[in-house]
Amino acid sequence: MISLSTADSALKNVYLDVITNQLNNNLDPFYAKIDKTTQDVVGNEVKKLVPLGINGGIGAGSEVGSLPTSNENTYLALTSKLKNLYGTIEISDKALRASSSDSGAFLNLLNAEMENLIESSRFNFRRMLYGDGTGIISIINDDLAGSNVYGVLNPYSFAVGMRLDGYDDSGEIVDIFKNQPVLDVDYPNESITLPNAMTEELELEPIYLYITGSKGKEFVGLEGICDTTIKELYGIDRTNISALNGITENHGTVSITSLMKTMDNLRINANANVDFIISSHFFRRSLQKVLKAKSMNTDITVLEGGFRSITFNGVPVYTVQFIEPGYAFILDSSVWHMHQLCDWTWLSNNKGEVLRQREGYPTHVATLVKYCDLICDHPNTVAKVKTL
Repeated sequence: MISLSTADSALKNVYLDVITNQLNNNLDPFYAKIDKTTQDVVGNEVKKLVPLGINGGIGAGSEVGSLPTSNENTYLALTSKLKNLYGTIEISDKALRASSSDSGAFLNLLNAEMENLIESSRFNFRRMLYGDGTGIISIINDDLAGSNVYGVLNPYSFAVGMRLDGYDDSGEIVDIFKNQPVLDVDYPNESITLPNAMTEELELEPIYLYITGSKGKEFVGLEGICDTTIKELYGIDRTNISALNGITENHGTVSITSLMKTMDNLRINANANVDFIISSHFFRRSLQKVLKAKSMNTDITVLEGGFRSITFNGVPVYTVQFIEPGYAFILDSSVWHMHQLCDWTWLSNNKGEVLRQREGYPTHVATLVKYCDLICDHPNTVAKVKTL
């Protein structure tokens, strides 16, 4: 007979390893290359010293002359609070009891829940990886009073079932956009469907959409590194510190020469070992067209986690849906680190149980958690390229 204790044991001893592997190694090729470490975690913060420049204690001299004098090393003290990442599954008591006498049905039930949890976590984690840390998904840019279909920027950042909060210009949640599930996503027409229709008084107001409860609580991804309107990064005002600012360039059209120039500048100016170009699908198609026109081979490489991509000058060009059309990021993955208090684990009660009844409801819930923060030691090794 399958019991609640059996399900609890399966989550802890079988499924956790599978989930951890999927979310660490098969999430994204860029993330797979990022070092995961518990170093520099102090309490609920990441405190990290990174060198800035060189110490100057090198040079040539005479046989009996004075030796080069070393300056004190210059460091930046990066500080950031650990982010709290959660993923929850919920199984009704009825479904659990219905499968209690059939081990096959029980496994099917848990497998379905785990697959959904992994896919949901993968989607949200990757979205953060390429976001700006504010948690914003999009701005509603087209709406009609009485309609619950809303035009949005980059619909590929949305998925059916995602729950959203909508904020107005003053930073307050708008009642009709509070904790709303996405009912449908129309990718070709760049729109989403929500339960509530737009009211007439809000029709001309900008509405900013965030994952429910996540506003201002996500880690800084690639977009935030290059968005210089975000004045503070890792606890430091980066306005006049070039080493803390990513580069943004407008190339007009995709060009072999301009891409090579950007890669060269990153190597020369920031000592970057460029090993990734991460782009929108539109950018990659444009690059393939240019390479074909120049009769250049488009090599295919297999990245960590089994992902496949084309290469440019030996550097993988990998596409993700969360980057705006026409944009690409050129970067050195070695300067990125995921600092974590712990790897993915289950929240447990004082009895050590991870699957427990939701108080007041006939359901059992389990919550996956990770306390971490993503840090880029040298933000000036990242370039965001814009093309038509």
